Amino acid sequence: MAGIGLVAAAAVAPFASAQMYSGNTVYKVMRSNGTPQVVVANRTPGERLTMTYPNATSARRVTANACGLVVLRDSASNALTSLVSVDGATIDQMALPTQLLPRCVNSNLEEARASNFKTGAGEVVVVKTPNTVYEAVYAGGRTRNVTANACGFVAINGTSTVPWEDTANQAFELGGTAYNVTTLPEASLEPLCRSGQLYTPASW
Repeated sequence: MAGIGLVAAAAVAPFASAQMYSGNTVYKVMRSNGTPQVVVANRTPGERLTMTYPNATSARRVTANACGLVVLRDSASNALTSLVSVDGATIDQMALPTQLLPRCVNSNLEEARASNFKTGAGEVVVVKTPNTVYEAVYAGGRTRNVTANACGFVAINGTSTVPWEDTANQAFELGGTAYNVTTLPEASLEPLCRSGQLYTPASW
């Protein structure tokens, strides 16, 4: 996309400001596939940055036991307070009745359970099809580490786990500052780094 209209900077440090677009150190360019690439300029080569997506969700695979119960427990990586849904169905924990978790013996529950419930021990139990895998979705945001290249800027694309197309991922924080992909200034071309050499669009 940015193969034409570029000029080379003789050295990176004296030309650091050339990485900026219209005075902005964080901006975007649109890739040929129609998705944005976020550029974070004027960083130290090799610098590690942490991006936070406060509205993003994460998913984990959960399996119903032989009696059809998906038993969800609190953990450091998946807090039950952040549970959103299982198999696409929203889980309203406040509305769930509190019941005992019956034993599953020979694929039969000692006491029947027809609908979702929670236990006194703090578990959330979802009634599904026995021995079937489902997706549980949790809120609470995500973090992602990125690294500045040899020219001192970061080019950030969406990934399969954090796609820009998902509106929940478009708001992000970097260095304590909040941004949104949809409102970032848009450059027609991006800077490039080839073998440690910085190339910037001639139009800049």
